[in-house]
Amino acid sequence: MTNTLPHRQSGLSLVELMIAITLSLLLIAGVLQIFLSSKQTYSTNNALSRVQESGRFAMDFLTQDIRNTGYKGQCLGEPLNHGITNILWRLEEPIQGWNNITAKPAHLSGTPLNGTDVVLIKFAAGPGEIDASTANTASNETISLGSNGSGVAKHAITLVSDAISCDLFQNIADDNATSVTRAAGADWTHDYTGVTEVLPLQNATYYIRANNGRPNSLVRERLSTNTTDATWVTEELVDGIQDMQILYGIAGINRQVTDYVAADAVTNWDNVVSVRINLLVVSADTNVVTDNQVIAFNGANVTIDNRRLAQVFSSTIGIRNRLP
Repeated sequence: MTNTLPHRQSGLSLVELMIAITLSLLLIAGVLQIFLSSKQTYSTNNALSRVQESGRFAMDFLTQDIRNTGYKGQCLGEPLNHGITNILWRLEEPIQGWNNITAKPAHLSGTPLNGTDVVLIKFAAGPGEIDASTANTASNETISLGSNGSGVAKHAITLVSDAISCDLFQNIADDNATSVTRAAGADWTHDYTGVTEVLPLQNATYYIRANNGRPNSLVRERLSTNTTDATWVTEELVDGIQDMQILYGIAGINRQVTDYVAADAVTNWDNVVSVRINLLVVSADTNVVTDNQVIAFNGANVTIDNRRLAQVFSSTIGIRNRLP
């Protein structure tokens, strides 16, 4: 009888090795494809979330101030002006805009991006109603607020208001004192006793600023009068705001909006009762979409560079103090 021992394999043939390598490469390629697809999806979703967040924040800032344009508390007429000569410190023309700007407004310290819109908003706003002392008189420069802090800084342009009338002045009392004080001069319009509103002037200009190496930002410059001279405080609010275009709703005889026009077509700013804001918002991250987007904005197609994700936000805001 002949005994045969089983043949033991001592290696791989070239064909087997090539098949194993090919299968391994296919498997790795599949894993890489899944990873890259997941990464792209994550990047796109993250960019979309950031864009939507930026758009909402920017609209919230603009909406809140625009709605309050020209607010003077309980006062329905024009306030008595106590020596405030600078128009920026007063409440006349509480809204003003600039269309497709090519040169910055004289009052700004920063420089808006050419071709974008700028809007200036003024109103008086403060902590609320205060019970003023019943001993106050119109001839006394100081209005006592009892034990209540004024919530007003020294040198701040301030409006005192009640259901009878209102006065605009520069406060010379200390920060958050239990009184407000004007300089010597004309009397108050009346004795401020009982429920009174003490409202510091709010003055803000919104515009788009270019940033080297990153997307444009929405910027607000606030008027600060915490010193004897007015200064502008620049605040970068939201990045990724590529462009801002604004239309103004013009009221007819019955105070209903008859047309929306750009700032350079407004002949009387007192007739503006609403504002339509259009924002083009882009992602900070690049290469988050497969191709450069083409976005319809302000009547034209805009190509978004560097494969950034973009979205348009629009809102129409009524000016509460001017609506019928």
